[in-house]
Amino acid sequence: LNLNMANPVQLGFSIPVEDGDDDPSPYLGHESPYWSNWDGGKVGGQPSYLNPRDVPNPIRCLECDNQDEASNSNSTMRLACQLYCPADDVGNENAYHRSIYVFVCGCPQSKTSEPTSQGEASQTESACGGVRVLRCQLPKRNEFYPYDGKESESESSGVWEKHRTAFWEGNERCQEAFCESELVVEEEPCEEDDEHDDDDNDTDKNDNISFNLNGKSDADLEQADFNEIVRGANAKTAALNNDDETTIDFLTRIELAKDQVLRYSRWPEVTNVDDDENVQNGPLWISSARVPTHTDIPTCIHCGSERKFEFQLMPQMIHYLLGNENKDADDKHEGHNDIDWGTVAVYTCTSSCDGPKSDANLSNTLGSYVEEFAWRQPPL
Repeated sequence: LNLNMANPVQLGFSIPVEDGDDDPSPYLGHESPYWSNWDGGKVGGQPSYLNPRDVPNPIRCLECDNQDEASNSNSTMRLACQLYCPADDVGNENAYHRSIYVFVCGCPQSKTSEPTSQGEASQTESACGGVRVLRCQLPKRNEFYPYDGKESESESSGVWEKHRTAFWEGNERCQEAFCESELVVEEEPCEEDDEHDDDDNDTDKNDNISFNLNGKSDADLEQADFNEIVRGANAKTAALNNDDETTIDFLTRIELAKDQVLRYSRWPEVTNVDDDENVQNGPLWISSARVPTHTDIPTCIHCGSERKFEFQLMPQMIHYLLGNENKDADDKHEGHNDIDWGTVAVYTCTSSCDGPKSDANLSNTLGSYVEEFAWRQPPL
């Protein structure tokens, strides 16, 4: 993701992979060693790890109330999405390649937990509401990928293939997966560009008013109603009977691109950190309930740097994650598809630090991957 500062919000869209292909995603994630092909990321599927050697163990939900305390085993989470978003402009050459992974838990109990921040003594920190975020980065010259990102450097790609083969054949890291699709990014359209469309539709607005949430108040508004708004009627009109200004702003903003599944705007500048939610390019909250303050976002446990907003998952992503799931899944996996959120905002270390200071300090469970912080806002 390359941030255009003239229009700093990038939108992510889910694009289906080709059906009937034996290898439908040769360039999704890091399936190709040639990083010149990398762009955007992917939604669902198995994680494609940037460092294919020092990979994490299966990601467990730290919030799940169904954990088996006797065996100290929590529910295994599944990949919601991964992004390739280099941060070599922050002064850390080791962040030339940088990928972020968001895992979610499908157990219904995991959605009821309050967000928590990590204690000082712990190696990793609890994400909130059944969401965990991992970050991995590598310098431009590394042992896995060609320096120039091209197919000509066969030696580096051979090393990459060796580690990749050992990983996929010798480890079962994520036994279940959501539906996989490509994540492509585009700049958010300017609201001014949409104004003439609104003028053209003025004659239809009276018809749209009849949709206005069927007379429901904000307290009665459910996620299903929101989904209908996103897919159907004019969002500005549909929000007329909603008295939460945050929800109205949310619906109005996403109307510019209703199918967006992700919003990306790395570390937007804010004058008052407690008003981050009101910043034009900061997180777009779905309601005024459960919005974090500055003190709710923990600093990086490795370097102490401030964490700031980088991107958010939109509720539309759930549709693509569950789109082709088997409705007749056996009882073994029953309830593990119960994912839901209003939005998930991801906050990352503004130094994009390397995490543990040496290989000897690599996490036993996360490998070379560093945990970041997510704030899950419940659905309407």
